[in-house]
Amino acid sequence: MIQNNFSVELFCQETDKKLQTIYINNYIKLDNNNDNFTQIFEEELLDEELKFEGININDIYYSIL
Repeated sequence: MIQNNFSVELFCQETDKKLQTIYINNYIKLDNNNDNFTQIFEEELLDEELKFEGININDIYYSIL
């Protein structure tokens, strides 16, 4: 199923504390049933949004709501 947006909760790797919730526009029309969903999501959508927010992907873990 293709969603228009993804809501993502970010957590600190060191403390497990919730940092924030971000909303990511699915402009690439990524289907969450895609076999490579996680890789594509991180490389094409999440990493760009994190860079915009000034967050290093290695400092966080996330949960897609």
